[in-house]
Amino acid sequence: MENYHLFAWQGFSCDIPADWNLAEYKVADGVSYARFHDDFTRRLDLEWMYARRRINMEVIRRRYDKIASSMSAAGAQAENIEDLPGGWSACLYSMPDGKRLMAAFRLVPESNFFCLSKMYFENASRREADRIVRQMAGTFRLCEHGLAPWAVYDIAFQLDSNFKLVATSLMAGSKLLVFEWRLRRLYLMFFSLADLLLKDQTMEKWCAGYLNGFKAVSGVKFAEGREGEIVAWHDWWRFWGNVEPVLRGCLRYKAWCRMIPEKNQVFLGVLNFSRQKDIAFLADNLDSSLAPKLA
Repeated sequence: MENYHLFAWQGFSCDIPADWNLAEYKVADGVSYARFHDDFTRRLDLEWMYARRRINMEVIRRRYDKIASSMSAAGAQAENIEDLPGGWSACLYSMPDGKRLMAAFRLVPESNFFCLSKMYFENASRREADRIVRQMAGTFRLCEHGLAPWAVYDIAFQLDSNFKLVATSLMAGSKLLVFEWRLRRLYLMFFSLADLLLKDQTMEKWCAGYLNGFKAVSGVKFAEGREGEIVAWHDWWRFWGNVEPVLRGCLRYKAWCRMIPEKNQVFLGVLNFSRQKDIAFLADNLDSSLAPKLA
């Protein structure tokens, strides 16, 4: 039997096999794409979109029919998967060489949300493919309001759904997610092997040094504070060369850090904000274990 882990991203979440991990993520023409690999090959493609207008079912049929036509041309046998939970529809395509493709989709009309899943199986049985698609469909959740879960690799947290993801950098040992909310910008960073990073210095000193070389935040100097706090002040000679925060009306910075001992991680957060109440809003709408302290 398969083991699973939670994948949560941009307002939806579901269980996927534990050895399937995010390998690529991009956004093009309003559609988000995520590709997952195991240790050997591609296993899952996800496409999803939140449309501003009502989604045209004919567009979905054409997208689904394109998959069916390509599979038919390759000599695949098609089998509809019946009684999937949560309003999902799926079809299993079995190739002459034993490979299988499971194509599944979910439309949520009231939310103008559409998701298409393609799972690839090299030598899997029909039962294995069926179990995985049912687990994914049965655990699928759409979160449009309140705290939304985020879970990928070895990081997991909850953040208010009003914060929208605008950039990522997901590398071995360090993960960065950048969000925006009403022109404010939030940087959430997770670093592995905390025991090695902090072998010869405090967490606050290491994080301040990292931020002083962090090119996404320029015109600001950082220094270690006390008990997870990092002091930030403007380097005015450099600050006015970076007009982007000025145009957004966000000239203030809040930086803080936390240890996540159970994962041997350092968490580092930076909020580029406008008013003091922005910090209070974030403190109430980010996991309490990661949230900034109020002055």
